[in-house]
Parts: sequence; C-alpha cells; structure tokens
Amino acid sequence: MSGAARAGARLDSESRPAVVDLKKLVHNVHEQGFQELSKTGLQGQRDQGLVSTLISRDLSGSDDLCVSWGRILPGQHHLCHHHPDASEFYVVLAGTPIVHLGDTTYRAKPGDGIYIPRGTTHGLTNDGDEAVDLVVGVSKPADWEFVPDE
Repeated sequence: MSGAARAGARLDSESRPAVVDLKKLVHNVHEQGFQELSKTGLQGQRDQGLVSTLISRDLSGSDDLCVSWGRILPGQHHLCHHHPDASEFYVVLAGTPIVHLGDTTYRAKPGDGIYIPRGTTHGLTNDGDEAVDLVVGVSKPADWEFVPDE
C-alpha cells in the first residue's frame, strides 16, 4: 500500500471502524432468485422480464443508487418507458437484445455498457434463443417514477 493510501486509511484516535453487516451489504442473485416485472403499459399490456435487486435503499440501506440483475427470456419485451427523476444504465452480460433507446434501436452484445439519461425512453426486446442477462443500475435507491411510453 502506498504512503498516500495508508494515510487515507488511518483512523484518528477518536474514530472507530464502521461495523459492517455483510448480510445487509452483500446479496447474491443465485441465492435470492428473481421476481417478475410488474408494470403495465399504456394499452394494459404487462411488462415482461425478471429482476433480482442486489443493492437498494430497503435491501442495503443505499441512499444514492439501486443495482439489480435483470433477465429477459426469449420472446419477452421489457416495455419502453422513461424515468423523469432518475438516470439508468445496462451492462449486457449475456444474449443479444434489441435495445430501444430514444428513437433508435440497435442490437446489443455482451460487454455493452448503455447509459440512459433521465427522461430518455428505453426498453428491451429479446428476439433470440437465449436469455438476456443484464446488470441494471438506477441513480436513485428506490421510488423512481416509471412512465410507460407504449
């Protein structure tokens, strides 16, 4: 560790190290599983896909972000929508979804990082034969607004 790093890691005589509760701070998608998405579109259509929240206000005590593992099964469509109060990102881990981003659609691939600015319409369609897995992050820990655009 460099001298600067050691200096930053020192505690003064009045400070105590924070108590870390790993049960609150560490969550595993394979242990907790997935829940179905539950939003409804403008024509009453059901949002499709699965989500496993890994970091959030309620789960982790986060005050600034929410991170989940998303899964869109073959033939499923995650409704086009926007968040007027939060930005979002996707990191594609597996699959090749069609990403709807504003007025543009494109074919994503594993390794793509996609930034979705606040207010931008976005959604996903899995027209392939394998599940699409994504890391999904939102710039608020909870209670962001979901506004369907379709």
